[in-house]
Amino acid sequence: MSDSDGVTGKLTAISADNPVVKSLINGRDEGQTPDGFNPNHATGDTGNAYEFSQCTWWAYVRRHQLGLPAGSHMGNGADWANTARKLGYWVDNTPRVGDVICFQRGQYDSDPTYGHVGIVENVGADGSITTSECGSAYNGKPFSRTFTAEQASQLQFIHY
Repeated sequence: MSDSDGVTGKLTAISADNPVVKSLINGRDEGQTPDGFNPNHATGDTGNAYEFSQCTWWAYVRRHQLGLPAGSHMGNGADWANTARKLGYWVDNTPRVGDVICFQRGQYDSDPTYGHVGIVENVGADGSITTSECGSAYNGKPFSRTFTAEQASQLQFIHY
């Protein structure tokens, strides 16, 4: 049994307007979402309102490449996790591929005034994570870093 977005072997599936979110919530993340989580929450997306090459610009661009929601006015990098929670996104300290990774002000060399965001591109078997990130000095070209599982546990992750 399969529906059009690949959710197989289930008589009932959690409905979600976004097909990528529907696939994740009924597959990889099944049974892990917070109680009462609404996958059709307000996303805050009105188009990419972030300055070219900033970390927030990249996070918005990359999430859209992955088919995942991202808000247009989430604030500075350090503000994203709280803004996401207010909009209804699922935010916690467990990384998953495609998540927005949120750095607080000064955390892991992030800007001491603005903080930072990036995208989780890989989660290793050992819990380490590999990111894609950008910043004004990179002229729109993303870079990558790897964080240990211990480091990753100190960060916040926006799922969907």
